[in-house]
Formats: sequence, C-alpha cells, structure tokens
Amino acid sequence: MSREAEILKVLTPYASAFPNVKIKAEAWPIYARALSLQLTPDEVNAAMLKLLNTVKWFPTIAEIIEAGQSVRETAQESKLPDAGAAWQEVIKQARYNGLDRAWEFSCPEVKKALERFGKSELLHLEESQTNTARAQFMRIYTEVIQSAKTERENNAVLDAIPNARAKLASGKIIQLAEAKRARK
Repeated sequence: MSREAEILKVLTPYASAFPNVKIKAEAWPIYARALSLQLTPDEVNAAMLKLLNTVKWFPTIAEIIEAGQSVRETAQESKLPDAGAAWQEVIKQARYNGLDRAWEFSCPEVKKALERFGKSELLHLEESQTNTARAQFMRIYTEVIQSAKTERENNAVLDAIPNARAKLASGKIIQLAEAKRARK
C-alpha cells in the first residue's frame, strides 16, 4: 500500500467526528498527497487526535501538517527553542565564552541568527541597548526559523514532482535569456 493510500485510510474515518464535513470525494486524494509529502501515516493519526481537541471544523491540510510536525518534534525532543529562549542562550554564551572560547548552540538556527545579528555587536552591547537588541535578535531568529520551514516545504514539493527542479531551473534560464534579449 502506498504512503498516500495509508494516509487516506487513517484520515477518512476522522470525518465522522466532524458532523459538518463538506469535503468532496475528489478532495480526499489531494489531502493524502499533500500530507504524504511531510507526514507519515502515524503522524497524521497523532495530528488528528490532537486536532479533535482544538478545532471545531474538519482541519485543513495546513492545520494537520502543523499539528503533525508539532507532535513529531515533541516525540523526538527536537523542538526548536522559542525566540526568547534563543536570546537567553546567546546571552549566556556571551557571558561565559566571550570572544576567547568557542560557542555551543542548541541548534543551527540559533547560530545562524547570531551570525546575522553579529557576535561582536552582542558582546559590546551597553545596558541601555539590551531591550532593542533583544527585539532585533528575536525578529532575526523568527525569520531564520520561517526561512528554514519554507525551504523544507519547498523541497518536499519539489521532491514529489518528477523532474520539478530541472523544469523550474530551465524556466529560470529561459527567463534570463529573454530578459537579456529585451535589454539589447
């Protein structure tokens, strides 16, 4: 049985828990295909159990994916720190390690946010600048997290479509060639 078929088998019984389901029959395979890009059948099942407690209407694909990923992160103990925890992490590293010792990070996203913010800037903060710096770092960290999430989603879609990367890359080459000709 394909992953999509397994997900469909897991997903469809949950419709009976939502009395006003208005999903057309042809939409179920779309749900299964989209969910199969990012979740296993077990993760879909866990997501639906979670969503039964939090949503009033049959969940969207995006809601199921978000819930499934959240449950996965909890099970794998791989949840990223929130922006406030990431800030505390870099402040602690600054205090204990300064410029002399290597900094250790809980995840690559905290390291990337600090690189964008600037280690030197963090180390030379004056007390009056702390609140502004914290807000800036937290915004940068949130952008790093969102960018990584978008990249994972895009890669899942590209991997699901045969030759998608090559087709889209060739389209970019054609666009560049047309733009070059238009400038002449």
